[in-house]
Amino acid sequence: MGPTANDITSEAVSDFFGVPLVPDEEACNRIQQYLWEQRGNLPGGHKKQTLIPEGARVIYHDNGTATGFALWYHNKEIVCLPGVPGEMQPMLDKYLEISAVQHKSIEGCTLTRNLHTFGISECAVEEALKVYQGKEGHVKVLTLADAGIVSISILATAAERENALKILDSVELDIRNELGHTVFGAGDETLEYAVSVLLKKCNKTIALAESCTGGLVSDKLTNIPGISDFFLEGVVAYSNKAKIDALGVPEDLVLRYGAVSSEVARVMAEGIKKRASAHIGVGITGIAGPAGATKEKPVGLVYIAVAIGDLTDVKEYRFRGSRRDIKKISANTALNMVRLKLVDVS
Repeated sequence: MGPTANDITSEAVSDFFGVPLVPDEEACNRIQQYLWEQRGNLPGGHKKQTLIPEGARVIYHDNGTATGFALWYHNKEIVCLPGVPGEMQPMLDKYLEISAVQHKSIEGCTLTRNLHTFGISECAVEEALKVYQGKEGHVKVLTLADAGIVSISILATAAERENALKILDSVELDIRNELGHTVFGAGDETLEYAVSVLLKKCNKTIALAESCTGGLVSDKLTNIPGISDFFLEGVVAYSNKAKIDALGVPEDLVLRYGAVSSEVARVMAEGIKKRASAHIGVGITGIAGPAGATKEKPVGLVYIAVAIGDLTDVKEYRFRGSRRDIKKISANTALNMVRLKLVDVS
């Protein structure tokens, strides 16, 4: 949907449907205004972004120059939107709102709600929700797994929106009762958001000592507005020297057990907790691969420690996947360990 020669979506759709591309006056005015505010002129390349397949419904937005459109063909609709997320998302929302109004009188109202779980496999989730699997009717439940998070999509259909909402509420309540504390959020709520809510509720502060995750947990937490009230400090102690100097890990402990060990993870958590004067300290050390593994300590071996109060809980994990996969699931697992600890004290 862009202005350059390799952006051929509109041309391809025009050729496929056999309809000409025609200029859209409002798209031209919007792009002119946007570029005037940004750069003060209208480069010739952007003129192609005003060309829309004849008969298509145009989808405008104010976050860029790309103009989207939707075109019907043999009772199917092709919708073309820009790939930049900041531009695509509001345009998609606008399209869905218009589409929902148009189709409501014909197909009723279908609403979707997403729930997110951690600490339970996708197979176990499907087994727990098998009453909804493969059934024709007004409720469908689908699952999707990523980095340890299993998301559950609930689709409810009814003649009226209010009835679809009642169905969603009922199914959500059933799922939460069935899966308990493995459910950590709904919609756009993330694990880090769930942790931030509990930190505020419990009035607890947290500090992180990360090795194999390279600061990924800190990055996730700092995506939450207002987290500075509770997240005090994050240290990426990647080398043995950093673990010793910054966190107070005894050198003989590293020599005896290795940097990837429950003993070192424990001292990392307790060391960062003391250093930051935080209520909670987290230590993460592991082997993300592909190098650095031994027979005794394979790729994916990760130790995560959470120190809260006078107690420190250390868990060993054996994750699989690429280096990036292991980092992501390790970060999510650490957040979930903290979440469950806070659930216990809340």
